[in-house]
Amino acid sequence: MRVHNDFHCWGFENVGATIHLGILGGIAGVVKGFEKDRGGPDRDWNIVETKCIGLGDPYCEMKFVPGEVDELKVNLEAIDSAIMERINDRLLDRLIGFMLQGKPIWPRPGGNEIDLPGGNEIDLHDFSHIMGTEAAIASERYRMAMKLGGARAGKVLGERLMEAGLKEDEAVKHVLDLLEHCKVGKVSIGETLRMVQNCESFMIKAEEPSCHFTTGFLNGFFSTVKGQHIKETRCIAMGDHYCEWEFR
Repeated sequence: MRVHNDFHCWGFENVGATIHLGILGGIAGVVKGFEKDRGGPDRDWNIVETKCIGLGDPYCEMKFVPGEVDELKVNLEAIDSAIMERINDRLLDRLIGFMLQGKPIWPRPGGNEIDLPGGNEIDLHDFSHIMGTEAAIASERYRMAMKLGGARAGKVLGERLMEAGLKEDEAVKHVLDLLEHCKVGKVSIGETLRMVQNCESFMIKAEEPSCHFTTGFLNGFFSTVKGQHIKETRCIAMGDHYCEWEFR
């Protein structure tokens, strides 16, 4: 399967790795289901990316193989810490460019400006694969990984904004504007921070606050910029009408 102008790779040209690792397993599962539902054998499938814009190729290409395939191990081991830093730097440069200079977050190849798939919106389909499965939320290690990853992202973003010479309240406004722009949720701030339609709570039911990445991100950001910590006290996943964080 060959894909041209794939949005997963926009802005990641020549980073030194294939970009589609997070979705290939899901596609392989769909192929297995299709085959079985149509009376075929019940067998596993693997999909490996043989070409990718992230490797400098002009398009992305995937090979579908029933059973094991040697290239799979190579794909899984391809991304090292240096490549992850390169990807992280590109993401951070895009976010800072938007917040400080009003640049589009992610220009579409060919000159048409678009921030994210479907416009300036979080892609809920891909987002749910990463954060929205109840099985993942039930894992303590998963929750901790999301919190720590969010905290690091918020801390680094806060540091970059302060290094640019922004005052504390200006930095906060820029981050809240970013969340609104990407339609992460509708945010208001006063004695607490409140978010309506928070995408991390989308279609999730839980007995305790479940916005692990958002909580980590806000903690990392506010602790860096204002020396404050936050705790989620209300959550849409618990049946509340909005998610809310108290400042500590």
